[in-house]
Amino acid sequence: MNITVFQYPKSKHTRSLTPRLFKRYQTYKRYLQHEFSRTCVYCRQPDSSAPNLNFGVDHYKPKGVAKFAHLVCDYQNLYYCCGSCNSRKNNDWPVNEKDGPYIVNPCDYIMSQHLRFDAGNGMMTVRSKFGEYTEELLLLNDHTQVEFRKTTLHALKLTAKELASLQDQKAQLSKLLADHKITAAVHDAELNELNNEINLTDTLIQNLTGTKPPLPLKKMRFGVALS
Repeated sequence: MNITVFQYPKSKHTRSLTPRLFKRYQTYKRYLQHEFSRTCVYCRQPDSSAPNLNFGVDHYKPKGVAKFAHLVCDYQNLYYCCGSCNSRKNNDWPVNEKDGPYIVNPCDYIMSQHLRFDAGNGMMTVRSKFGEYTEELLLLNDHTQVEFRKTTLHALKLTAKELASLQDQKAQLSKLLADHKITAAVHDAELNELNNEINLTDTLIQNLTGTKPPLPLKKMRFGVALS
């Protein structure tokens, strides 16, 4: 299994969605979930791995800074972000805009050049001044987050083994039927159970890795086109 959960992008993100201008920035949340593959752009946690965790809209150039007030509903300034990163980032903005330091984001920076996930210890390794600033401000290596990443990877390894075992059981079941050692009725009943377990296991993997597709975006709302 090629596990890319928690990994930072190796290229800049080019926005693919072009929603119309809304009056409330919160309306963009579903678009941003699709835009950034249902993953917090800063800590790389998928929203599906912890459904009760609050995800929302982050204003990269903070809405709390007066000179950025006009960007409050500018889609290019909005990012998908977990509640923890959003609250820690808050209204942070450098006094010296030329030198920073800046929090890195996936549209303006190649994030893997600034931060790297180490699957061996569950930590985010800093690779630049901006990466260090991002890690420190957002507490990316907080004990709870590191533990969560490590247990998630462990769960994925166990789940991958379980999935392989279930697929092997399906093959054995087919062989038993071919060798006339079980009836078609028994085969079909056990195959149905195995397929149900495989589907649940696949769903678990998708939830842990954030690869489960989000619900489709609505094209209309109250008779008005949304994009």
